[in-house]
Order: sequence, then C-alpha cells, then structure tokens
Amino acid sequence: MSDTYQHPNWDRNMTGVQNALDYNVAGEPALRVLANLNGWGIQVSNGEIEGVSYIEKFGRQKDITNGTLATLWDGVDLYQYLTVPSVLTVTSDSGDDSPTGPGAQTIEVQGLDADYNPITETITMGSTGTLEFLRVFRAKVATAGSYGTNWGNISIDDGTNVAIIDGGPNNGPGVGQTFMALYTVPAGKTAYLTQWAVSSGKQNADTLATFVVRPFGGAFNTKDVVEIQANNYIKEYKVPLKFEEKTDIEVRAYSDNGSSAASTFNLILIDNPVEE
Repeated sequence: MSDTYQHPNWDRNMTGVQNALDYNVAGEPALRVLANLNGWGIQVSNGEIEGVSYIEKFGRQKDITNGTLATLWDGVDLYQYLTVPSVLTVTSDSGDDSPTGPGAQTIEVQGLDADYNPITETITMGSTGTLEFLRVFRAKVATAGSYGTNWGNISIDDGTNVAIIDGGPNNGPGVGQTFMALYTVPAGKTAYLTQWAVSSGKQNADTLATFVVRPFGGAFNTKDVVEIQANNYIKEYKVPLKFEEKTDIEVRAYSDNGSSAASTFNLILIDNPVEE
C-alpha cells in the first residue's frame, strides 16, 4: 500500500502539467492541446480515450499540368465528389489482379454513406459491391496472391473514378492503397487539424499548395497556403483548426511549370455532445 495520502477528490490528471486534460462542455476529457502529446497520442491510437479518434490522410499528384489546379490524389485535375449515393465497382488493367490471381484479389473501400456515417466494404476484384457510398476517402488491397499486392492500376468507380490504386512502375508491384489527400468529417464528429505537411519535387517550378475545406452546404474556402520549390513544408498548429461534421477537406496544388507534389495532414476527431 502506498504511504502517499490521496484526497478523496484526487484526480490523477491534475498531478502534473504533463497529465493535464482539456474538458468539453459536458465536463468530459476532450482534446489535449499541450503537455505530454506522445503519451496521449498513443492512447488515442490505441482507442483508449472514449469519444476521441484520429485519422492521417496523405496523397500525391504525380504530374501537375502547367497552369492547372489539381487535388493531390491518384487521378488528374480536381477531385470529383459523388453527388448521389452509389454502389462501386472494382477493376484493374492487369489480369493478374483477379479473385484467384497473383495480384490483388479483394479491395477494402472506406468512406461515408448517405447520412455521412462511416462505412467499409471489401469488394472482390472485377465485382460490384452492395453498399452505397456518398464519399470515398481511402481504398486498399485487402487480400492478394503471391505478388503480395496489386500489379496493375485499380479503379474504384460508379462510372467515374472516385478512387485509384496505382500499379507499380516498370511492371512491378503496385502501391497497395490510394494516395488521397482528402477527407470528409463524419456525422456526429468535429475534426481538429493538428499538422499539415506538403512537398514538391521539381526544381525551377514554383508550386502553390492550398488547404481547402467546404462546410456542409457551403463552398470551398482556403484555410492555409504555402509556396515551395523542390522542398517541403511542415506546420504544427498550436491552436488546431476546427471543422464541423460533413465538411469536405482536401489539399490542392498549382504549378506554373509543371511538378509533382505530395501532402499529409492529421486530424483529431471528437464525438459531438449528445443532446438529451
């Protein structure tokens, strides 16, 4: 037994600054913005803090055409969002990606349904799923044959591509999942942007990257911007940017001389208070 006296109302979170928590309007632990971020981050990653989760999104645009604004994703130009809930079909330009082939055999698709609630569906190569998606923000190879991943370029679409998994260069293994620097905040959650990183890959080509959001029912607005050239930029938000449920988020880039660009952003997701 410990010899240390503990007051009946003792709170271990208040025994040191490194343990301090912020609290929401209901008096429940919410979002830590200071102190021991590593320990708290591990707890969030393990799902040990009720009502708090996170997501890291990353994407790349391999070839930004001169003078064209493009979303950083596996496709070209600006990303086109689904306007109605749709079932999705998964296909590949390689015969090795098939239900019994050596490449990708099934694909896991992650997104939101018509009510903006998270849904996940695993679809067999060459097949159409059954769930209706209104948003898709990630897809990955779920099972594969002897190659261990996809071989060709995989399309996830409803007639128009909403996600792409790139095949490997020089007839090699593919990348295994989408590179999509975009996300939509699920219903019942609020997102807080804690970090944004962006890089460009070409000398003598200025690349302008923008972090844009579209509130539900609204229009896209820029929330942050950076201009780089064959370099990288990382910003930690001491005061996280707040985005309400159903907000579309994406990273875009423009280059006046053509370039490639990549981006990563991190979001903490907090459950909204439940009205009684």
